[in-house]
Amino acid sequence: MNVLPIEAAPLLMHAGGARSHPDLPLFDGGDQESWDNWLRAHRLEVMRVWMEDDARAVDSYRRFLAGDCAGSMSAWQPCKPDGKHAWFILAVFDGGDGPCAYFVRRVARFFDGADTQGVSAVF
Repeated sequence: MNVLPIEAAPLLMHAGGARSHPDLPLFDGGDQESWDNWLRAHRLEVMRVWMEDDARAVDSYRRFLAGDCAGSMSAWQPCKPDGKHAWFILAVFDGGDGPCAYFVRRVARFFDGADTQGVSAVF
């Protein structure tokens, strides 16, 4: 499969404060295989960051807990994993257990299976 590499881009705003990369396709809930194949085709490693664990998001998380889901998620600017510059943000959404962000970076080789398990893409 010949795929153009996905690059960092401004995220598109969705209902409820969710945001996603303009080149990220919508995946049906639970469609782990399509998600894994998409990551593999783009040679991307994914890292999930939870709002409640983000030191810069204390105020946003308080707003989320107080019921301002859309406002807290749209205002949240998640910290990059490990502060490394290679990561760029793919999506921000309510992951069911609270707001989370997906960061991705290109890898030389895609690691199959267990490396992406538990990371879903439902927006």
